[in-house]
Amino acid sequence: MNSRAKGHRKQHFVPVCYLKAWCDPKAPKAQTPYVWIFDKDGTNARRKAPENIFHETDMYTVEMPDGDRNLVLERGLQQLESEFSRIRKHKLMLRRCIDKAEHVLLCAFIAATQTRTPAMRQHQKEQWERPLRMMEQMMKWVETATPEQKERAATLVPPSSSDRGMKYDQVKALCENPIQNMLNPIIQTVTPLLCRLNIAVFETDDDIGFITSDNPCVWFDAEAYKRPPLYRSPGLIYESIEVTLPVSPRQCICLNRRGISGYIKATTLTVDEFNKRTRFSADRQFVVRSNQSKKIWFEPGVEPDDSWDKLHAKENVSEASNS
Repeated sequence: MNSRAKGHRKQHFVPVCYLKAWCDPKAPKAQTPYVWIFDKDGTNARRKAPENIFHETDMYTVEMPDGDRNLVLERGLQQLESEFSRIRKHKLMLRRCIDKAEHVLLCAFIAATQTRTPAMRQHQKEQWERPLRMMEQMMKWVETATPEQKERAATLVPPSSSDRGMKYDQVKALCENPIQNMLNPIIQTVTPLLCRLNIAVFETDDDIGFITSDNPCVWFDAEAYKRPPLYRSPGLIYESIEVTLPVSPRQCICLNRRGISGYIKATTLTVDEFNKRTRFSADRQFVVRSNQSKKIWFEPGVEPDDSWDKLHAKENVSEASNS
């Protein structure tokens, strides 16, 4: 693909077509449509056009060795966004059933929405930094190691594993450009897993409705607090996992393993709970269709009595008193 043209440098990590659903319906018709954007702590409310938020320069551009700008990721995301907009307009908003192909496209959009943000980029970067630093330390060690030390080290590595490990350049590329190198593989891996979940579309006619953010796809496990810290990260293996994505102020998709599916009227409590998750999971900012927020979105909640930490704290106290 020859893409030396200067265009397409402004690339949105939350699609403009997605954000347009949150444009303030009370805005003057002669004015450019806008959403209300808040800092994560609820301060600094201001009006912004969807085109002017949540973007970076060349965020998905692949820089080629000859200096060319490969826009294959940007083009692919644009196609996926168009499919999502079509499904939202012609199926979700009309409360119609989606077919199998649309189900896959919707799950692919959800997977992409989670993967394409600066928050996920930073997470992936941190994951690859540790093995990269270990490789660099090993390379420095090799420069000064004696032949005897190198020979002993070679005996510690099984011969069959020498061709299976990742090379330094590969790990370095994943650390420096995680989105360019991992966006497609993650979408291809996660999409079929999401397709196995039940899909529910919660609906509301609340004046504020569902909010969204700069990191709008949330993986949440309501039972995680019952598990040891090592096993609290939300995963698709858990029955209590929920993957939510607000699709408009009126609707929010919830993928789950509890058999909940179809179009469902959301209670005020449910809307508040989803908005609370969205606000807490925001990287820096969240979006509302009007200049309003609710105190409940910022409340951290109370740790349940049956949490793993509390139960084991009691056990530790009991053991200390018996000793």
